[in-house]
Amino acid sequence: MYKIIFIDEQQSDIDDFKDYVDATNSNEKFEVIGEFPQEELDEMIQVIINHNPDAVVTDFMLNEYKEAIKYNVPYNGVQLVQEILSIRDSFPCFVMTSFDDNAIKASDDVNLVYIKDILHGSEKETNAKANFLERVESQIVHYKTKIANAEKELYRLLELRNLEKATIEDEEEIIRLDHFLERSIDKRNAIPEEYKSLSNTKRLTEIISKVDELLKKVEKKDGE
Repeated sequence: MYKIIFIDEQQSDIDDFKDYVDATNSNEKFEVIGEFPQEELDEMIQVIINHNPDAVVTDFMLNEYKEAIKYNVPYNGVQLVQEILSIRDSFPCFVMTSFDDNAIKASDDVNLVYIKDILHGSEKETNAKANFLERVESQIVHYKTKIANAEKELYRLLELRNLEKATIEDEEEIIRLDHFLERSIDKRNAIPEEYKSLSNTKRLTEIISKVDELLKKVEKKDGE
């Protein structure tokens, strides 16, 4: 079962989304967790991280109604998604809106934006090949598969390295895969790829070798 966190400032819209999941017979595939937007973006990000969802679905206008929340929300759904993607590369995120033009203009990726009317049956009137939840599932599977394949290949190449059979191309691929996996977990703490380059690794090895030689000379001198 996949976990979706749905963020909206109205409880009625959270309930509508849960009803939509039930109505599409997807409740056995998805667990929906409803959350109100937090007062600060950093707080909202922490709530999401704590839930550890497989996908994030958020309303675009998070500061429009003041029924369930009494504070101002200084960010919209697109800004929230952009912040999530700045932390986890390609993480499945979706923005739902009644104001598609504004949301699309605010987003760098129009494929992230979906019209809220689908929660009220408009999706059935179209000839779309996949409904919204099928698209969510597809994105989740694609994201997880990409990471799993990268991990599998990285382990294979590391085994070659341990056996001293890795080529220069293998070493470069190890660096690329390691960098990709780091950015998938938390881009904020990822070491820039250029600092993992093979040339820098060689320089570091040379420095370590020179230090070892120097230490041996010092130890030999002390023993005389």
